[in-house]
Amino acid sequence: MTSIRIKQFSEKNYIFFYQLFLLLSAIFCGYTKVNNIYHLSLILLGITLFTDNKKLIRLFLEDTAFRRGLTITAVFLMYFCLSTFWSDNPRDFISAITHSLYLLGFLFIYRQACLNGKKTGILLFALAGIMILLILTFYCVDKKSILTNRLMVSFFAAPSNVIDLAGYFCIGIFLCLIIIRDTNNKWFYLPIPFLFIGVILTQSRGPLLSFVVSLLPLLLMKPAIRKQHIVIFLIFIIMLASFIVMMNFEYILFNRFETAYQQSFIRVGIWAHTLDMVQIHPFFGWGFNKELHFVNSLNAPVKTTHSLYLSTLLKGGIAGLFLLGGVLSYGLYMAKKHLADRQGFEAALFLFMIFFFATQGMFIISNPGVTWYLFWFPLAVILSPPGKQTTLSV
Repeated sequence: MTSIRIKQFSEKNYIFFYQLFLLLSAIFCGYTKVNNIYHLSLILLGITLFTDNKKLIRLFLEDTAFRRGLTITAVFLMYFCLSTFWSDNPRDFISAITHSLYLLGFLFIYRQACLNGKKTGILLFALAGIMILLILTFYCVDKKSILTNRLMVSFFAAPSNVIDLAGYFCIGIFLCLIIIRDTNNKWFYLPIPFLFIGVILTQSRGPLLSFVVSLLPLLLMKPAIRKQHIVIFLIFIIMLASFIVMMNFEYILFNRFETAYQQSFIRVGIWAHTLDMVQIHPFFGWGFNKELHFVNSLNAPVKTTHSLYLSTLLKGGIAGLFLLGGVLSYGLYMAKKHLADRQGFEAALFLFMIFFFATQGMFIISNPGVTWYLFWFPLAVILSPPGKQTTLSV
């Protein structure tokens, strides 16, 4: 009887603890106790696979589109695990393997949740975590300087980089749009202005531009976006513009974009130095643990490449970048399928991730952290084939 109860408990709750992990991970980014909740989800999944493996394996083998995506991702992860052997610390191979298995489990459980009709539940938990993060950020920030200075990280457990914080808020907007479409619940329009204001207040150009550009493919959808959505969008734009003008925030915003030209040279210098390093080991890279040790034009030490793609090239060489390109290319293939099935917001979320990491990040294989939300969560969403039950248009 005990074994039967354990089996039933694991089958019913491994997805729940996954949802709980998504909620708390958005609020307490990278904290060990939160990560342990994900470990518990993996343990329960392992028990489920051990006690009812034939059913899950059969479903996995029949799930051709997801299986291919997971296999391509596994090859990418394995290559970078092997790259530890030509890095400065080959002993990190076990750690890299562990993190890779965590990530594959992360993708697999999301797919299982979708197959069990719990996609909306997953998105609701993730959105709840991001909204709590937004509220805590606004509560803890210095109210006197919120409209005169850049919104900096104020909540102690939030992502340490304000650009990542803006990325979280953008993902929250996409989650609202997906939930509105799938549930037809208009109340989820309410959080969108506050999330967008959070993005604006961070004064982060990359996430904002990535968000806008990622929505453009939705114009290609047939049928086109509903008239009511256009009206709501125009009302939202008018309200946002009124807020910016009333608070005299437009001068700060314009000045922030004017400085982009000068600041771009700093990143160009970092990228040029990265490419110089790549030329030394062009084909297989420097290995998993390689970081920059570079002093930029402002005499500030730099460790990150400020681009996931250049970081991949630095660590894994042309071979590593090719494998990452395989993951992203298959994601774009699946995004096309989502668009064809009127799930355009999932495709836009994935495109946002691609654009976001063009000028941000160092690498994506790690313990649970910001990249799990900003890279692996959009990848999990897009690798899960569109559900036939979704009939509402975007």
